Amino acid sequence: MTSRKGRPPGAVACSTTEEGRLCVPACPRPSPRQSRAAGPLLLLSGVVSVLAACSHAAGHGQAGKPITVVALPKANPGAEAEFDQGVVVMKMGRKHYKEARAHFEKATQLDGKLFEAWHDLGVVETALGNYDKAVEDFERALDVQPGSRKTILAYGEGLRRAHRPQKAAKVYAKWLDADPKDAEVRARYGQVLREAGDLDGALEQAREILAEGGSSQENVAQTVVAYNALGLTYYKMGKLDLAETAFRKAADVDAKSAFVWNNLGLVAFDRGRDQEAFLNFQKASELDPKYLQARLNKAVVYMDCGDYKRAHDELLEAVRIDPNDAESQVALGVAARGDGKLDEARRAYERALDIDDDYAPALFDLGVLYMDFDKDAAKAKDYLTQYTQSGDATDAKRQDAQSRLKELK
Repeated sequence: MTSRKGRPPGAVACSTTEEGRLCVPACPRPSPRQSRAAGPLLLLSGVVSVLAACSHAAGHGQAGKPITVVALPKANPGAEAEFDQGVVVMKMGRKHYKEARAHFEKATQLDGKLFEAWHDLGVVETALGNYDKAVEDFERALDVQPGSRKTILAYGEGLRRAHRPQKAAKVYAKWLDADPKDAEVRARYGQVLREAGDLDGALEQAREILAEGGSSQENVAQTVVAYNALGLTYYKMGKLDLAETAFRKAADVDAKSAFVWNNLGLVAFDRGRDQEAFLNFQKASELDPKYLQARLNKAVVYMDCGDYKRAHDELLEAVRIDPNDAESQVALGVAARGDGKLDEARRAYERALDIDDDYAPALFDLGVLYMDFDKDAAKAKDYLTQYTQSGDATDAKRQDAQSRLKELK
């Protein structure tokens, strides 16, 4: 593997995010620029899963008033039947989620108090990338059943994906006031605190999780999560030595935690040690072949070395694992463009917009593609204008887009 000094100018400028994904590289062009950092990935499928994070002041001292589970009336039989059918269809896989959504919607129309149908509607919308709609569905579920912990977790994740970490923090904080020993919620809380910029709060709560650790298997897993959270927070602070130390401690506790090896790879990559980074990402992929972040990061290392063909192959596997991840589609487009496959690059960017119709990196890269390679000024102007109007436009790329728009006038 070659060193990063052989990287094509502007091919990628990488950073880390909350659960160990490097930034999504932007479409290569002659002058260097920084690309948008990719958001962390935490998939929902019926029941929410968690990987890492920490928390702030919530949960100290005595617990507040519990959030009680409400006794609900017997469900409408027709609504219950529609809900059951929706669950059956959803289990058939993500390509059937739109069909499942129709059943859940019918169930809520027949019985607005069937909170499980509202919850699973939110799960489906999350999987389809419709995060604002998912948030609305989870809110409806909580209106009916405020004591549903799985919905609290899903609601917070939906808010985070909808770029509303402050609101997510309030949701988790309220739950922790009632149950301060809920380590998973505390972990989620710290994740959104990091995204909101409250790094001191994230550190404080990672330490609190560590303080409550023990020797049981559950507490071992909790300790890994806490050390991982410490590492991610130190990484965001730019304290690479402390970040690596925390990740190493997590690996010492459980050497089979794929996300920890992935994050060790991030530290190595940031230090310019591409070979070490790649080996760590590879180990993460071997421990969990369906771990999307590690595959994306392996692809970034390949692209950083100018090997777009191998990056392309890795990203094809990434989109097979999760065809509804917009960031993976953009990364695939970048690799295809770097390999000279412009039509494939365009299709990948367009698929990203099918998933998220105002996804900023796809808008920007399509604008660059139409401007620099297809010489279609009208389409380039349209996509670059949409990019500048998107809420996710970064300052560096916004300036680039605005400069390009001036050229297109």
